[in-house]
Amino acid sequence: SPKLLDVGGFCNGILAGLVAITAGCANVEPWEAIMIGIVGGLLYQGASMLLQKLGVDDVVDAFPVHGVCGLWGILALGFFGNPDEGMGGNGAFHGGDQFGTQLFAGFLITIWTAGLSVMIFLPLRLLGMLRMGDEFQDAGADIMEHSPCKAYNASSESSTVPVLTVKVGS
Repeated sequence: SPKLLDVGGFCNGILAGLVAITAGCANVEPWEAIMIGIVGGLLYQGASMLLQKLGVDDVVDAFPVHGVCGLWGILALGFFGNPDEGMGGNGAFHGGDQFGTQLFAGFLITIWTAGLSVMIFLPLRLLGMLRMGDEFQDAGADIMEHSPCKAYNASSESSTVPVLTVKVGS
């Protein structure tokens, strides 16, 4: 049977490239921006596949897109950016020494984000407020909470909600 295209993954790959170039957009040449974006898209795909293999529940691939590609974007600025171009770049590929600064910034951002996440999510988990009940999860949160029947049907007599079935995997 033919494989189905993953539109969400395709869009996330594009977004991953855009996230990756955000940190260095003012300091790199256009060809460097394209390279950073391509590597970001590949890193997104690898991180997304790794999370699936590890069984981590990240439905919208937020961590691969924003975490992995954001970190790559910070580090990429330490590689790219020619100081001779007058754009403020100082990358290692051009003899610069910016990489250490970018690595330290990535470390600090990771520590800050992890610390705040633990401070927010640990109490929610201990209070049992982090997950929806089994009924919501079995039916799907979109159907139970976010998609009233009237939003999909013109008549209020109909109580059925159209369901979109998406084939995932092979």
